[in-house]
Amino acid sequence: MSDVGKTGILHNMHADHNSGNFIASSAGDNSWQSQVSGLANGTSIEKEKFKNHYGREFYKKIDSFGVTVANKDELDAGFRPTSLTGIYTL
Repeated sequence: MSDVGKTGILHNMHADHNSGNFIASSAGDNSWQSQVSGLANGTSIEKEKFKNHYGREFYKKIDSFGVTVANKDELDAGFRPTSLTGIYTL
């Protein structure tokens, strides 16, 4: 995926105000959780870039919606995940 495609995902996730679009209900669905985990899985994106941008935006948005995630990654004060395991867990 090109950097433009990756930036599009980040921009679209940031602009999405529907909490129902964020948490996956099944593997490979169209949720942001599935798209972000697929991005980390299917590309050569650097782990730190993933945590600093995609992971942070995902967790920041679900926090702003008050959505509870069962298997959430531990986060730093800026909502950056300290690992990449929770984003993969349904």
